[in-house]
Amino acid sequence: MAGFLGHKHSLGTIEKLRQIALRPEARQRSRDVRLGQITSPETRERIRQSSLNHMKSPEVRERLRQVNLGKHHSPETREKLRQNTLRQWRDPEFRERIRQARLLQTFPQKMTSIERLLRDEFKKRRLKFEMHKTMFGRFQPDFVFEDVKLIVQADGDYWHGPGSVNAKRDNAFNVAAAAEGWSVWRFGEREIEMHAPACARAVARFLRDH
Repeated sequence: MAGFLGHKHSLGTIEKLRQIALRPEARQRSRDVRLGQITSPETRERIRQSSLNHMKSPEVRERLRQVNLGKHHSPETREKLRQNTLRQWRDPEFRERIRQARLLQTFPQKMTSIERLLRDEFKKRRLKFEMHKTMFGRFQPDFVFEDVKLIVQADGDYWHGPGSVNAKRDNAFNVAAAAEGWSVWRFGEREIEMHAPACARAVARFLRDH
């Protein structure tokens, strides 16, 4: 039987190697090595850029959309999942833990690139806002300007475009926000990538006029 680098090992040797690999200290060393491979900020940024470039491909986005559409559950399972989610989000402590965790996230993939673009532009203008604040029961909008009751959403093309998997949820959020007297602005992915400063200026004008 072929072993590492093409060498042949007896079954007894292979079993010994397997037992060594199963030892807790061996597993911990392997884990440390894996974690060490992504601790560098430069490495994380390269991984993020690679993922973003990959996701920009229309073919990749369409394949992912088809995969998501193919994840069918029985009506009973969907109802159980929905009830479990509702029970969790009714707990104020759970909602606050989720919000704090999102605010403290440092890995690049946790905040989208277009969210970062808007956040940086808002900070340049010293605008006062909160991110991912739980509102209307279970929603966590991207940017909340409490003083003027304005919500700004950075909508990625795949997740929030026409006919996307989140289209119904976005509409439900708009309705819930309007019922509470909030304005909701949605900037699309391409709009933010090409005109982030203009988006931020529009928000700044709204804050100034209200």
